[in-house]
Amino acid sequence: MLKRLVLLCFALWVAPVTALAQPHPVEGDDEPRDTAAPTPMRVVPLVEGNSPVATGRDVRVSAEEVYAWLRDSDPVSQRRYASDPALLNEVLDRLVADRLLAREAVRQRLDRDPIVRAALERALVSRLRATVINPRAGDVTAVTEPETRAWFAAHPDRFHIPERRRVRAVFTRDRAVANEVLRLALLRRRGRVVNDFRRLAATRNVDPELVGARGEIRDVLPPREPNGEGVDLAVRQAVYELREEGAVVPRVIPGAWRGAQGFFVVRYVDRRAPIERSYAESAEWIRHRIVLERRVAAEREEVARLERQAEVRRVPLTGVVRLEPDATGDAGAPR
Repeated sequence: MLKRLVLLCFALWVAPVTALAQPHPVEGDDEPRDTAAPTPMRVVPLVEGNSPVATGRDVRVSAEEVYAWLRDSDPVSQRRYASDPALLNEVLDRLVADRLLAREAVRQRLDRDPIVRAALERALVSRLRATVINPRAGDVTAVTEPETRAWFAAHPDRFHIPERRRVRAVFTRDRAVANEVLRLALLRRRGRVVNDFRRLAATRNVDPELVGARGEIRDVLPPREPNGEGVDLAVRQAVYELREEGAVVPRVIPGAWRGAQGFFVVRYVDRRAPIERSYAESAEWIRHRIVLERRVAAEREEVARLERQAEVRRVPLTGVVRLEPDATGDAGAPR
């Protein structure tokens, strides 16, 4: 039992910060950006790794645990420790505190808690990624220029980005309600808007998603673009007829939202200008993106192999658990 929790602590200590969560690329989830990062510092051991640096009754912290912590710290922290070696005591204080608290958690039988077991599994997965899967998939040095140019050509939407507008919308299935919302949205006194459109969107929408977002819809593309992000073409046409940010489309727009037919009242909030990125300025980002995709693919292949080997069978969770509103706010388990 104690060995399991100590393993958890060790795995959490030495799991690289950059590998705690392996991101899975999703189309549209990011954009090219500066990939430069500070260079990590070299950790120079001065004693044998198994030498104790803190001892007590059934408590021992080795120099190797300190070395592992420092090696896997972020470069900014490494430079802080290098500039003021006295701060290294913070590392040892943390290791000792964690070891003592871990022993107390075991004494209270928390090592049997499902959340603890799940944390141990996540830490082990993180180490497997950092030490086995990711190195096997390679790094940016293994990505060739033909591969980066092919990726650039295959993803024009990442590098030739049209204008995008942000709007707030009220969607209702009743035209009379839409007409009333439009009247309230356009109402002015002494040249000033009377009703806050966000309030109208939060109270008059029939779609829960729009209610929660106060009607906000981001990245509305021009009507000439084939991919409208789920926004009705009639809405996009009306929005792009407007020239002034903050203006309300002066008419009710018939259209569909999430497969339901109805009527829109729309306010144009602001815009993001078109973006053009050249291959030269995007090549380094593309190399990192290709490496990420290879690592994700390698992990998926490994999971598939292990599933086949273990002959995994699943039970649909729809027949196991249901989530429903709880007026008490108690989810049924300690958090």
